Amino acid sequence: MKQIIPEFIKQPVRVLREIPKDIKAAYLNQASSIHPKPIIILGHQKTGTTAIAALLGKATGKTFIIDPLLRVKRQDEVRDKLYNNELFLQDFIRRNKLFFSFDIIKDPNFSFLYEEVRECFPNAKYIFINRDPRDNLRSILNRLKIPGNLPKLNNSDLDKLPQNWRIAIEGKHPSVSGSNYIEKLAHRWNIAAENYIKNRDSMVYISYEDFMKDKNAAIYNLAKKIGLKPEHDISKQVDVQYQPRGDHNTTWLDFFGKNNLHQINDICADKIKLFNYDL
Repeated sequence: MKQIIPEFIKQPVRVLREIPKDIKAAYLNQASSIHPKPIIILGHQKTGTTAIAALLGKATGKTFIIDPLLRVKRQDEVRDKLYNNELFLQDFIRRNKLFFSFDIIKDPNFSFLYEEVRECFPNAKYIFINRDPRDNLRSILNRLKIPGNLPKLNNSDLDKLPQNWRIAIEGKHPSVSGSNYIEKLAHRWNIAAENYIKNRDSMVYISYEDFMKDKNAAIYNLAKKIGLKPEHDISKQVDVQYQPRGDHNTTWLDFFGKNNLHQINDICADKIKLFNYDL
């Protein structure tokens, strides 16, 4: 049956459509309320956070938002200030209430700001998604079309990258050590993993590998662990590609070369063993 919209509603709808996006966004932000108990999804970039957040929301009928830090104006400046303690996360959230009004909030950046996030959302439920660092780094570099076996990247390589990815490749936000891009990414993975290990009692853990074995079952089990009811069928949506797919057919040795693969294994060795990945 065709839905009939009364005339007294049609006019405000027409007016709202004609309002410039900036004004509309400002109005929606002002009218929004910060969710008191959201589900916050953490994990290093390219560990399946986007797919899992979207599927969890669809399975449970909950609203979800992907990467709020990438949605704001002057995001690079905002991120600099957050990591340099020139902007409190609480103030950022208050200025962007719309982004934090959703049931499910996914942003890998919050993996490195966990203490601040926890202070802002003490009653939230937290999910941490992990992935073997060799697969994770290969997926990132595939996404950026960067070979994994280079001794280093030059400025012309870095200049081609989107700023949010360049920050990760250069070892910024959080600041990490390393003589080249492989070492910096490995240390970055380590920091995300360490933040989970230190706070494991307050997070629900899921591995990317378990998710890939049976996406439908993984999402349903995850929903139940955080007290949600998976009421909607997502079987036709589990294979939707939310991010560009990497080349899983190339071996780690072929992709990284002996030296770079050794760097990853050496830097991440303790946590590779802790998460029961093969070393």
